Amino acid sequence: MTSDSVAGPAPALARPASVWRQSPGRVVGHVARTYSLPILLIISVLIYGLWGGGVSAAFNSAASWRNIASGQAVTGVLTLGILLTLTSGNFDLSIGNICGLSAVMTGAAYSRWHLPLVLGLLVGVAIGAAVGGINGYLSTTLRVDPFIITLGTASIILGFVDWYTKGQSIVNGIPHSLLDFGRTNFLGIPEVAWVLGIVALLIYYVLEHTPYGRALHAIGSNRAAAKLVGIRVERTITSAFALTGAFAGVAGILLVAYSGSANPAIGPTFTLTALASAFLGAVSFKVGRLNVPGTIVAIFFLSINIAGLTYAGVQNWITEVFTGLTLILAVALAAVLSKERKAKRSTSTEQTRNPA
Repeated sequence: MTSDSVAGPAPALARPASVWRQSPGRVVGHVARTYSLPILLIISVLIYGLWGGGVSAAFNSAASWRNIASGQAVTGVLTLGILLTLTSGNFDLSIGNICGLSAVMTGAAYSRWHLPLVLGLLVGVAIGAAVGGINGYLSTTLRVDPFIITLGTASIILGFVDWYTKGQSIVNGIPHSLLDFGRTNFLGIPEVAWVLGIVALLIYYVLEHTPYGRALHAIGSNRAAAKLVGIRVERTITSAFALTGAFAGVAGILLVAYSGSANPAIGPTFTLTALASAFLGAVSFKVGRLNVPGTIVAIFFLSINIAGLTYAGVQNWITEVFTGLTLILAVALAAVLSKERKAKRSTSTEQTRNPA
């Protein structure tokens, strides 16, 4: 005999009317709130697409759109990878550095160690996963804030890469097949952009349709409660860091393929943009919650605006300020919307327990 049969059927709750059946004002408000970022993306495209003085011609060209798509493959894979760690309620400030380290070691695998193509790729991914796993292990074992652990890791990687490369890019010995992959198109779309699409589908499936994804959400929502229901919190967090590192390794390989070299200085520059995109993505679709569709839109919102500002001839510092302000705004909005979401969920739970 089940508990439901003892207690009797739960009282029916009045279901709220569908959003689309409410007043036009409420419908507009719902659309503006839920799809604010896609709307801003469309507005941005229209602004730069209609901008005079040759900006629109450069922005609307097929080459420009292919550059945007291929150029965001690295940032996109990096951002999608960090969603796993962020969903568990942890930060990783070393992802850009891990990406740069994986790029350098992949280049070294070919140029200095003369490894075959596949082994070189495995080196890049394995190094990323190893460093990410160390981050997770240290943060859970030492019980130190991952913010501090990953900040220290980022500094160590920076020093190691500078020592190993002597500040010089690795150019020679990289297989032509890898370089061709970074420069050619499939069905008119850069091949590296297809990797971004595959990673997006994979991360979406993991976070939304697997027990592992539900465990990450549970840990991020309430770590103590997650442990009480039997989730192995420390192991899950460590694995999330390792997977984030592995995807940073994939991003490092794409960086080598796209740029044609392993530049020791470029990796850390991706961290800020990746974090900005991840948090900005939480303001659309599943409002207040990190999600893959919102993240993809955020990635291209940032890249299109930066590309448009570049075509408009603004100075480099303006694009840096734009990215920094976007990160601050995104984090603030994500925090506010997350609190609102939790408050609504708490209210709904109370109504279920104590129906009128």
